[in-house]
Amino acid sequence: MKLLAAVTIMLLVFCFLAGMPFVMHASANPVLMPPEIPQGIQIKSDGSVEGTDKLHRDGNIYTFTGDISNTIVILCDGIVLDGAGYTLRGSGDGSGVFIQERNNVVIRNLKISNFRCGVLFTWGSYDSAKTLRSNKISGNTISNNTYGVLFSDFSVGNEVSGNHIIGNCFGVSISGSSNNVFRNNSFESNQYAIKDDSHYPHDIDTSNTVNGKPIYYWVDQHGKTVPSDAGCVVLKNCSGITVRNLNLEGSYHGIFLCYTDNSTISGNVVTNNWEGITLKCSSNNIVSGNQVISNNEGGITVEYSSNNIISGNRVESNGWGISIGDYSNNNVVSKNEVVANANHGVNFGYHSTGNAVTANLIVENGGNGIFFSTIQDSKVTGNNVTLNKGCGIGFGYGPNGVIKQNYISKNRVGIWISNAEANTITFNTVTENTAWGIELEGSHKNNVIHHNNFINNAGGQGTQVRIAEVWVYPGLNKPHRPGEQVEPPRLVAGAANVWNDGKEGNYWSDYKIRYPNSSEVGNTGVGDTLYFINENNVDHYPLMSPLEISVDLPSLQPPSSFPPSPQPSQEPIPTQSAGSQTEQAPFPTALFIIFAASSVTIGLGLILHFMKRRHSTQLQLNLPLKNEGGTHSERQSFLDYL
Repeated sequence: MKLLAAVTIMLLVFCFLAGMPFVMHASANPVLMPPEIPQGIQIKSDGSVEGTDKLHRDGNIYTFTGDISNTIVILCDGIVLDGAGYTLRGSGDGSGVFIQERNNVVIRNLKISNFRCGVLFTWGSYDSAKTLRSNKISGNTISNNTYGVLFSDFSVGNEVSGNHIIGNCFGVSISGSSNNVFRNNSFESNQYAIKDDSHYPHDIDTSNTVNGKPIYYWVDQHGKTVPSDAGCVVLKNCSGITVRNLNLEGSYHGIFLCYTDNSTISGNVVTNNWEGITLKCSSNNIVSGNQVISNNEGGITVEYSSNNIISGNRVESNGWGISIGDYSNNNVVSKNEVVANANHGVNFGYHSTGNAVTANLIVENGGNGIFFSTIQDSKVTGNNVTLNKGCGIGFGYGPNGVIKQNYISKNRVGIWISNAEANTITFNTVTENTAWGIELEGSHKNNVIHHNNFINNAGGQGTQVRIAEVWVYPGLNKPHRPGEQVEPPRLVAGAANVWNDGKEGNYWSDYKIRYPNSSEVGNTGVGDTLYFINENNVDHYPLMSPLEISVDLPSLQPPSSFPPSPQPSQEPIPTQSAGSQTEQAPFPTALFIIFAASSVTIGLGLILHFMKRRHSTQLQLNLPLKNEGGTHSERQSFLDYL
């Protein structure tokens, strides 16, 4: 029996190692490592210079005597690097000046161009998080880099003043750092002037300009109105701010609110930024009547923020339309035109509850029209959702959601449900979607679906609805004796949902085709033949004629004259083919390994039993399946929609 125990342990180790790729893929969170010190010209810790004869040293001042095409690595504190008007030029990658945890370094009078980072301030250990560095970048021309100046994590207390920052992708990036001072810098013709998406404050006054317009970077301001000449607006820890009738372009955020409440963002034109309007940890704000067009990533983004109203905006040709992130509750998205964005039109993250999406026009987006990762206690009513490449309306986990009185047309799938239960779907017109009118996957159940029109959706196998079959594993978690045959996994019909209100169900345009001999029961408008989906899902009261659903749906206005934003690489379109209703889901690899290991263990136990001529003992195996929201194939299908 000792041998059996050893073999069992080896097999368990094998199963663990076999499962490691899945674990690592699902939960790996790589440790943030500081960058290695690059090769190049070095100003060493003893003050000596290595790698060039074009730096003249006079005490702690190092002056250029000609142009240099290499990286300069500064390894000592308290020096001045004076460009004297010369150029430090790269070949498109690397850093111009590399500074790692140095103090009191001054870079001045230098032209820096054609690097990935013109100047890179970085860190070497986590212990440096609160150290004030007091480095200074002054009087330089920084152009044609990916990042003009990049302050990486823990770069605290530096000064950037009097610089011309021109034609870079990102002029300055200060994410993850804090308390840096900016004075008299001009940002011109950069794609995105200043990248600052962190919670930390900086001291940036209006002497800094974006394409000639001042930057309004307010911290701890209350009850004020941003002036009409603003080129970029950042509000941190503010309240009662009005941002109205501005034209904002060419920055990382057009408008950024962080820990800012009870403010109004209205009537602005926000174009060609990285993100248009962003609310982070900000609540009770109104974002209304803005044109948010051709921003590279999000049009309107809400993160960890609740009780905001997003209404009457034109959100067009951005990377994403309107994105409500995780843990954002009770937000209202109403009467917006969300058109031709590269990814989803309106998207909600996980653990976001009590949100409402009402009377929006959501058309021609590259992903899903409206998607909830968590639908709980949220409502989707009165929307026109048309010609989106993913699903029209989709939702994942959570109960008590409502989808009502929407017009859902010419998307890939009309309504898509996965791993959600006890939601209500009523009085929608779902028509001419190219795959299915409605598709249910994962561990869905007890959703109430009635009084909808399902009209001419393409579907497959002669029906407009698909309910994915699911794997069951009857042999798991059951004790069995050596040699006893384990009941194999099998596919069964998807869980039960309710397709009527007890008197009336849904209108199916293919009802008379599927059941040509059906007829109306009295004058009830209900057919006398059940509409069969699977053994757990039957519309007992199918309607003979389509419903007249009265709702004031928004209509499409003429498209704007702005060019579309660049298409991002991710394409969140479902991969399930329309005709695959009867295809079996693949048997999960991890379970195959577990069953194989179990069989080998049992066989070895029997051999040892007969060799030692001992009485047989019951061998119990308890191999629970960690089914976190459906099988592997179901979760993958869910991710395909995200």
